[in-house]
Amino acid sequence: MTKYWTPVTERHLADMLRTAEQQMAPSLRQTWQLIRLPTPELWQQHPWGDEGCGFWVVAVFGKTCVYLNDISQGFNSSIFMSWGHIEDYQTRTDTLGSHLAGLFHSQPSVTSDID
Repeated sequence: MTKYWTPVTERHLADMLRTAEQQMAPSLRQTWQLIRLPTPELWQQHPWGDEGCGFWVVAVFGKTCVYLNDISQGFNSSIFMSWGHIEDYQTRTDTLGSHLAGLFHSQPSVTSDID
């Protein structure tokens, strides 16, 4: 028996984002507020996203988008060359908070030489 992918609904995604935001540390929530899209957008990713009409992109910074891969049930990031098209298919199973923390808070901190 073949298991088919059922894309996440916009309502379910909104609930997921609301819950994730409530669980974020204040510093991560500030970063999230800066990069999040006002409304998630369905972006194309060929060929993996074709069956469900794409994946929900929830945030953008520079030429990177953060999206929910609802096939693997996790948040991922990818570069994009044009708005509306995810270049790289990723299969992480990260929560939104853990994915953002890995992107923004695992970098070595920069310290100032100014006292």
